[in-house]
Amino acid sequence: MIRITFFILVLIACLSCKRDDDSVPALTGIEYFPTDSGSYRIYDVRFIQYDNDTIDSTYQMREVIHDTFYFNNTLVYELYRYYRANETQPWQSQPDSVWSFTTDHNQITIQEISNSFVRLVFPLSNGEVWDANTKNVFLRDDVTATNVGKPYTVNNVYFPETCNVIEEQSKNLVYKDYRNRVYAKNIGMIYKRYEFLSYNTSDEFIGQDKVDFGSIREEKLVAYGKP
Repeated sequence: MIRITFFILVLIACLSCKRDDDSVPALTGIEYFPTDSGSYRIYDVRFIQYDNDTIDSTYQMREVIHDTFYFNNTLVYELYRYYRANETQPWQSQPDSVWSFTTDHNQITIQEISNSFVRLVFPLSNGEVWDANTKNVFLRDDVTATNVGKPYTVNNVYFPETCNVIEEQSKNLVYKDYRNRVYAKNIGMIYKRYEFLSYNTSDEFIGQDKVDFGSIREEKLVAYGKP
């Protein structure tokens, strides 16, 4: 009886102890969106606007994680955004716009001007689907993570571990809606392409993808760093 009681006490003690192996695992994917203060990313941007005239412009954009503050007990990161015509021009001392983002609730939510979008969720895995519009008034917009941990090349620069977030891939005789972002481990977003195109559906041009109006925006990472 004494031996049985001793065994039960040992078993209870073992079950009560929290081993290192039983601890909650770290959330995977957070390394695809670094939050170090002062870190920056510079992109080559090409923007094509289709209307009565087609305007094809190129410039550079720099994003800097400037500072943090608390709002409603939530840590908020300030994201300063700067623009310049090309790499020979200096950056302005003041940002052209200020965005912000949070990392609470196991997701990256970016406040882009007046609307918030959920850009990443954790843990991050292939086939993970989430609604990017849960923090705004727009209709549900499911996005999908693919190629998590796979390599990707931008401007002939090889990134060994990336994640492709497919936001939309729709195309028919009337319009095209293509939105895609790629994030690299320990760097952040390295590529983005958005296409919103409306096609001419007259008898003469239907099915020929002749654009009536819309836009194409492409961003390619050219430099990055942190303090």
